[in-house]
Amino acid sequence: MIAPRGRLRALGCRLLLERAFPEAWAVHRRTQWCSADAVRDRQREWARAALEAAYRSSPSDRRRLEEAGWPTRGPEALDRMRPLPRAEAAAAARLRPLGGRRASGGSGGAPLAVPVDRETYGWYVAGTWRGFAWWGIEPGDPVAVLLGGAGAASLVARAKDWALRWRRIPVDERFDGEAPAILDRIERFAPALIYGYPSAVHRLARIARDRGWRPRSRLRVVVLTGEPVYAFQRRAIEEALGCPTAEEYGSGELGCMAFECPHGTLHVAAESVLLEIVPPAGPWSGEGGLILATHLRNRRFPLIRYETGDLGLFVSGPCRCGRGLPAIRVLGRTRDRLIGARGAVPARPRLERFFGALPEHLRGRVRIAHGAAGAVVLQVERGLASPADLDRLAAAGRDVFHPEWHVQLAEVAQFARMPSGKLLYFLARPDCDAVSRRRPPAEGETRTGVERAARL
Repeated sequence: MIAPRGRLRALGCRLLLERAFPEAWAVHRRTQWCSADAVRDRQREWARAALEAAYRSSPSDRRRLEEAGWPTRGPEALDRMRPLPRAEAAAAARLRPLGGRRASGGSGGAPLAVPVDRETYGWYVAGTWRGFAWWGIEPGDPVAVLLGGAGAASLVARAKDWALRWRRIPVDERFDGEAPAILDRIERFAPALIYGYPSAVHRLARIARDRGWRPRSRLRVVVLTGEPVYAFQRRAIEEALGCPTAEEYGSGELGCMAFECPHGTLHVAAESVLLEIVPPAGPWSGEGGLILATHLRNRRFPLIRYETGDLGLFVSGPCRCGRGLPAIRVLGRTRDRLIGARGAVPARPRLERFFGALPEHLRGRVRIAHGAAGAVVLQVERGLASPADLDRLAAAGRDVFHPEWHVQLAEVAQFARMPSGKLLYFLARPDCDAVSRRRPPAEGETRTGVERAARL
């Protein structure tokens, strides 16, 4: 393990992460250089141990395993197990004793808080730290963290941040209004790494670009996590902050599931999670499928074939980095589908085309609401778009969605972040309903949408 700088910080890391982190770090460091076949064999062994533990400790998992033929079928029973819906996992978690918990942000469905002890926590974060190391970041390097603010003010969180030299800046409903001052704070802190939501970092990058700002000490990488990463965000962040970006695929309830290497491959944290991709239910004409995750280390609350709420596909072939870890491409959330006359397709390809066609100053200020089949509303924050900009939005909508779709254009109030601090640029039906509950329509918003619809 790479030693943290400073004896006090080293002691703090050991107290916070206990014995599990050095063990998990060592396993992650060794396994990444194994062949793909060797990684699969090790995952099979780890999966067997996880299933055996779940069979002994969890009555609900015992029933699912027996239905799938455990123990006669051995690890093959995993493929036959009924997937675990998020709502069912959340109900089971509420029955477990209180203690340390890892919570999802809720962007993939109902929030889920999973019991996690300190031994397991080391495995949850080992994949993240290994990914940092791929980009030259060591424990003890200064890191600016732009994530949701839940729990950030606790004594344990502050002690951990001090030990690791993390400066945590909560992303909440005040973040966007305070973004210029936040950029000043980050400049004074001089981090080697920014770790945060793409929407939050992109907002800072826009300000940095307008100022002609450059960090006084070189940023090595910006790691984007917690939200879909769009191409327009990557380009703007890299150009404004003068460093590369990397994607981490993870969740609060599962920890790090995959991390992008410097060669652009999103490698699965195979030491901690076993990922599967299965066909979606119902008509589906897109590529990939549903991502199911089995956590290989959490004995306190097993998650076996858990429905992550995401779509993805495996990437075949070796990576130029030489690592034998599986590779995955995340296509978006399962609810991020466009439902039209020909059935459901992933929204991501059209979203990328649409956002890429926008004027630079409107990227991150426009989102798509898909509340009904065959119809979308292009929402732009009020006061930011000129008449010419609105015409360009209409043209982009026609190009990406017409002639099969009914497209409207609406100017709306400033986009509100979710309670987790995340910001969605595609609102599927459940998201549209949630946004409507959080705020009433602004004056003139509905009328504007109708008037613009006539021009489309």
